[in-house]
Amino acid sequence: FIEYYNYKRPHMSLNYKTPAEVYFNNVPNVL
Repeated sequence: FIEYYNYKRPHMSLNYKTPAEVYFNNVPNVL
């Protein structure tokens, strides 16, 4: 699920870029 969400599902808030890259560069406090 997490892998799918990070690598497959487009993220509008990230301008449809790779959420995984943005995640590792700027980790939000969602965990």
